[in-house]
Amino acid sequence: MKHLKFTKTLALTAAVSAALAVNTASGQQRVNPEGTGQVLLYPFYNTENTNDTYMHVANTKAENKAVKVRFMEHVNSEVVLEFNTYLGGLDVMALALTATDTGGTTIVTTDSTCTVPELGTTNSPYNGTQTELADGSILRTQPLVNFLYDDETNDSITRTSMGHMEVIELGVVDSSIDITDCDALNELWQTGGAWKADSSTDVTAPTGGLYGYSLFLNPEKAFSMTLNPVAIDGWAKAGTNYHTGPADMGPELDDGSPKAIIYTDGDYVEVNYTSKSNGGALATSAALAASSLSNEVLVEDTIAAETDWVFTFPTRRFFNSGSAAVAPFTTVYADEDCEEIDMYLHDRTGETVSGANSFLPSDLIEKTEACNAVSVAVFGDNSALRANTYAEIEYPYQNGWTGMSFDRALPADDAGVTVKGLPVIGFAGTRIVNDVMSYGSSIDHKSAVVTSAGS
Repeated sequence: MKHLKFTKTLALTAAVSAALAVNTASGQQRVNPEGTGQVLLYPFYNTENTNDTYMHVANTKAENKAVKVRFMEHVNSEVVLEFNTYLGGLDVMALALTATDTGGTTIVTTDSTCTVPELGTTNSPYNGTQTELADGSILRTQPLVNFLYDDETNDSITRTSMGHMEVIELGVVDSSIDITDCDALNELWQTGGAWKADSSTDVTAPTGGLYGYSLFLNPEKAFSMTLNPVAIDGWAKAGTNYHTGPADMGPELDDGSPKAIIYTDGDYVEVNYTSKSNGGALATSAALAASSLSNEVLVEDTIAAETDWVFTFPTRRFFNSGSAAVAPFTTVYADEDCEEIDMYLHDRTGETVSGANSFLPSDLIEKTEACNAVSVAVFGDNSALRANTYAEIEYPYQNGWTGMSFDRALPADDAGVTVKGLPVIGFAGTRIVNDVMSYGSSIDHKSAVVTSAGS
C-alpha cells in the first residue's frame, strides 16, 4: 500500500460564529469559521506531474504586520523554506509553487511585498534568481531545500514536491517603519540593526485578520480547484510579542496559547493545557481535532470522474518525533510507522458494502494507513491531483460518500476534559474529464469532535 496523507477543516455555521464573540487577544485558540485569524494552515501544495500551486496571504486590517511564512514537506513536516514577510495594511502577498528541473519545488513570484531574507537570493546549492521583466517588475525564484532532513535515508529533494504551508502572525509593525523599503528592513536584522538587537522594537502583539487563498492547477490537463486554508484565531498568548528573525525557526505552532475552545454538538467546550509542557501544541491540536470525517466521492465512468482525499496533520511533528509517540498519535516518525485509519464506504442511498443498511455499519469496510504528515487517498483508477504517493481505496460505487473515524484521544486537560480524535485538516478533490477539457472542484472535509465534557 502506498503512503497516505491528511488535511482537515472544522466547519462552523454563521450562527456559531455570532455566538462565539471572543476577543482575539483572549488567548483561546479556535478555528474561525469566518476564515480570518492569527494563523493560517494551508493543507496541500503539489508540483508533481506538471502541477502548480498558487498561494495568497492577505491582511484585512489597516495596520502593518510581520508574518512568518513556512513551507513543510509531506513526509514529516520538515521545514523546507521559511521567511518573514511584511504586509502593509490591506496588502496581499501572492506566491506560486512550481517544479524544478531536479524534481523539487521553487517559489516563483513578481510580488513586491518585502521579505527577509529577500526572495531570489543565494541559498547554496539551491540559489534563487531575479529577472527584470519588460514592465519593470522583478520575477523572483527561490527553491525549497532539503537542509533539515539531509541526514535521513530519504534525503531526496523530491520530498519538497508535495507538502503544506503555515502562516503565523508575528505582530503589528509601527507605522514609523517603512515596510516597503526592503533594503532597510533587511538591514534591521543585520549586525547593528534595531531588530537584531531587540526584535520587539516598534512591534506589538498579533491582532489577527489574516486570510488565505490557494489554487491548485494542472495546465497540461487544463483543470484547477480552490483549496481553503484553515484560520485559527486567538492563537497568540495575550500580550506576547512573537517577532523573531528569519533564521530563528520560530515561533512554531506549539508556542501559542495552551487554551482552546471547541464547538461540539451545539455546545462550547473549553480546554486548558497550561500545566502541560506541550500545552500550545495540545491546544492547537484540540482546536483542529476530529473524531470523524466525511466527504463526497465521485468516480462515475460516464464523466471520467476521479476523486482524491487529502489529509494533513499540521501538528503531528510535535508528537511523533521523539523515541516514543505522544498522544493523540500512536507511532513515532519512521518509514513504516503509520497511523491506522478506519474507513466506511457508502453509496448515495446510505448503503454499505456489507448491506448492513445502517448509517454507520458495524462491520469495518476498509482500513487504511496514514504514514505521512500529508496523505492522499485515491478512490478512482487515477489520482485526481496527479499525486505520485497515495493510498489506493477500493471504492465499489460510482458515487457516494465515505466516513473516517479516528480512535485516538488527546491527553486530559487540567480539568480532566478529554478531546477525542486527531488534529487533521483537508478536502476531497474531484476532476471530471470532458473530451480535451477538465473541470476541478474541492470540498472541505466535514468533521465531528467528541469530548468527555460533551457528546
